[in-house]
Amino acid sequence: MKYLPLLGALLLSAPPVFADDFLHIVCRVEATNKRTAMPSGKVIADKVVVDTVMFKVDLTDNKMRNHRGAEWSDIRVKGQSIIQDTKINREGLNAHIRALMPLSPPGPFSIDNWFKNATEYQVIKGEGQCRPADLSIWEKIAVDPGG
Repeated sequence: MKYLPLLGALLLSAPPVFADDFLHIVCRVEATNKRTAMPSGKVIADKVVVDTVMFKVDLTDNKMRNHRGAEWSDIRVKGQSIIQDTKINREGLNAHIRALMPLSPPGPFSIDNWFKNATEYQVIKGEGQCRPADLSIWEKIAVDPGG
């Protein structure tokens, strides 16, 4: 019984990263973004981009989304990592989106994505760091998908 107050203190002091049964993570990444014209192969743009993206992760349904869009993506958890490995084959667009982030931030973040349509091929590769994020930040900046 003497450990009950300690357990309560631990539960109340847990970080806000697991608010509303979701994991909220913010990741800062430095990536190369190269766009090439199809079919000539001429480089349209090749630059380094630094960006910050916030993720809402539903570990119950194995899905996540970022703060810029309402679309949920399937994920899987392997060890202490969250892995997104999404293939898109829609009329006019093929893509492969791969991200790796920590299950318990802080920790490393990496992306390796490509997108292809009839006129352009784009590759985005980068690395960065993730940290826990507060639900109040998500509520201020996220696109509202109705949930």
